[in-house]
Amino acid sequence: MINLKEMAYEKLEPEIEKIFDQQNEDTFDQVPERNAEKIVIGAYNGKDLVGGIIGNKQYQNIHVAMLAVKDDYRGQSVGSMLLEEIEKRSREMDIIHITLSTKSYQAEGFYKKHGYEVFGTLEDMPIKGVTKFYFHKRLN
Repeated sequence: MINLKEMAYEKLEPEIEKIFDQQNEDTFDQVPERNAEKIVIGAYNGKDLVGGIIGNKQYQNIHVAMLAVKDDYRGQSVGSMLLEEIEKRSREMDIIHITLSTKSYQAEGFYKKHGYEVFGTLEDMPIKGVTKFYFHKRLN
């Protein structure tokens, strides 16, 4: 009989990764390297952090988990510089796709301006009245 129980993330996550690794071995002739690493870039004005971007690399994809710029620095191309830098580094790592998401009150137009395409939307996510947009950009 199967029983379900709550457990610590640190204990379960490596076991689930082993299952995924086995699926990859069963599926691919040559298993792609996972390389679960982070790309973390801060934008500074002197010593002051004014924005930043965090990307999670896995296989040949980078998912931008966070990109933010302080209000006083918006409209000064800081966000564009951060996005362009992660794209540059992604190309150097032979990344195929960059994915990210944003909400309807955030930066939908910004990402479209930078060549990102919507591949999905969810209305009322994470709360009623807000739409979440899922974007991707193919680099090669």
